[in-house]
Amino acid sequence: MKISSFFLTFAFILATISPLSCKSISGSILASKYSSSINDFKKSAEFNLDILNYGIKDSAFYNDALLYLVASGNFKDAFKLSKEMYDLDLRSPALGLVLIIEKISKEELYESVSLIELFDKDLPPVLVSSLKGWINLKQGNLEDSLVEFNKLSESSLNFDLGAYYSSIAYLLVSKAEKALEIINKNNSDFKILGKFYEIFKSEVMAKNGQNVKAHQSLKQSLNEFSNDITLKELYYKVKVNKLINYQIFRNENDGISDTLLLFARGESRQINQKLVEVFYCQLAHYLSKNNSRYKLKLATALNESGLFKESKEILLTISKEDIFYTESRLILADFNNENSFEKEAINILKELIKTQEKTSEIYELLGNIYRYHEKFDLAQEAYSEAIYLHQNSEFDNNSLWLLYFFRGIALEQLKNYEKSKQDLRKSLALMPDQPQVLNYLGYMLIEQKENLEEALGMIRKAVKISPQSGYIIDSLAWGLYQLGRYSEAIEPMERAIELEPEDPIVNDHLGDVLWKVGRKREAYYQWKKTLLFNPTPELKLEIEKKLDTGLP
Repeated sequence: MKISSFFLTFAFILATISPLSCKSISGSILASKYSSSINDFKKSAEFNLDILNYGIKDSAFYNDALLYLVASGNFKDAFKLSKEMYDLDLRSPALGLVLIIEKISKEELYESVSLIELFDKDLPPVLVSSLKGWINLKQGNLEDSLVEFNKLSESSLNFDLGAYYSSIAYLLVSKAEKALEIINKNNSDFKILGKFYEIFKSEVMAKNGQNVKAHQSLKQSLNEFSNDITLKELYYKVKVNKLINYQIFRNENDGISDTLLLFARGESRQINQKLVEVFYCQLAHYLSKNNSRYKLKLATALNESGLFKESKEILLTISKEDIFYTESRLILADFNNENSFEKEAINILKELIKTQEKTSEIYELLGNIYRYHEKFDLAQEAYSEAIYLHQNSEFDNNSLWLLYFFRGIALEQLKNYEKSKQDLRKSLALMPDQPQVLNYLGYMLIEQKENLEEALGMIRKAVKISPQSGYIIDSLAWGLYQLGRYSEAIEPMERAIELEPEDPIVNDHLGDVLWKVGRKREAYYQWKKTLLFNPTPELKLEIEKKLDTGLP
């Protein structure tokens, strides 16, 4: 979802470190900068606190320390520091937000309203209205709450946030019919909010006694979000009348946390976007008090910041009874694999297969991990199971093409070319304009010197769809080379090098093309250059042979 540019105004939470010449703190300043550069928020907080302990009352260091304490999840010290900053009459929007969140979490609502008024000019209007709206609801003032939410309808978002929050407010005060009325009016716009809206909508329908419609709505949403494991599990629970009362919005604090997530998803042009994202996610997680939705978002933000250990700890707190449990374990397996813990990732997925209902998503991820680690025999077995489950699903097979594509890749790597081509053609039958599949099958046919004109046609189509893909353009040049059309191959080959200047295969191919058009000195240079880009052992041997004897 695209968040409008007004969220850029919230870049205020980032402060520039002031240049100080005091030698006694220079080490802490440098250490803080380095820790920040690698997203070690805990260390960054410690170093900034060290600077403050030297007696430097610079507001920038206070602000940085506060940001890093929150980003590291150390709210005890963050709240202590925020009180000190407030007493020193230091002002920053980040300080205001932290003070307000602390008061709301303690149910000190009048104090939180006073702080909102104090920091009103520092905070974006959408955040001020959201905070006031939810606090009014906490105080039992529905009408005042709706007035504040109505102000959000005037924001430049691409959906009506005010109407959305109004529907949530109505549900929280047991006026489900009013919530449903708003949803029915704004359903097409609200869909941009994704699966969390779909879960909320199903809850509203159920509260209105429309279980059948809730079931139908979830099925329709699954045709749009076909690989969403959480929506599938919720759908099956509704289908067999075992719908647990899962609330995306349990209380007003969850509404405030939702607004904080909007800022966490702000545009990435902000300085240190990772710090911004984790800062808001930590606040949302803290205020929501263990809502798994915010756990998932925080865990993702932490992992993307290189903090896998912290991310893992958050994901492991989601219990088996939670509707988000299976999704949390899929995310955890994926993160384990990303961080080179292949065995742990596979064990997580095997445990899911044993204890949870089998789904294509589990086997697909298992296949991806095996394929990533070049265990292609195990990968194709996992993909076969995923395909079987997908084919026997009651939902649209929107992603079946991808499973055939992945299995086709695994089979090609196992040198089972006929079955690989069958899978790739099945993939294309489902997704005729998919450039990666067109390129992969076309390139394989070229390598096998089979159906070269058909292969070239596939790759030309792929190039037209993805004109900035160096790999696809390389395939086109290589197809022309295999057809003996060496002069025609020069232009796309040089374009591929522009797009993929350090790819060993692309560089090797350029050398071969140059040789065939008589530019042998340039070919020798190109092959030598290829050796600098870590080619595979097999390719390295081929290049060394060409450097010795050239091409026939």
